[in-house]
Amino acid sequence: MNFQNQKINLKKTGAVLFEVVLALVLFSFTAVIIANSFSSSLLSVDRMRADLDATNLAISTLSEIELGIKAKETTPTTEFEAPFEKWTWQVEMTEPSEDLDMGGGLTLVEVIIRNEELNRETRIARMMRPQTETEID
Repeated sequence: MNFQNQKINLKKTGAVLFEVVLALVLFSFTAVIIANSFSSSLLSVDRMRADLDATNLAISTLSEIELGIKAKETTPTTEFEAPFEKWTWQVEMTEPSEDLDMGGGLTLVEVIIRNEELNRETRIARMMRPQTETEID
């Protein structure tokens, strides 16, 4: 009888050990999945922050052009001041074709914001009247 009791106890012990190992494996997989999800969320937040920064910089630059703080002319790539020194801006002026002009004398002003480090580029364009002599003074 004693020998049979030991066999039953060994089977129970083996089953408990199997359950513990299985639970540990499931816990490990769950921890890895949660860590990957968290990492993905952080990357997404960084990407959204970069897009928001680029859009805000583009709108601010376009507003400065509209207010006459910056000239309405094509400019080379220029770096922003701190804390946005990793971002650059450029303005491209394009005269519309005769089909699109409609006699309004409007010019397409496009602001290009780039971050080479993040490999991001944002463009915002608006039709504007050309700069007059009174705006220059």
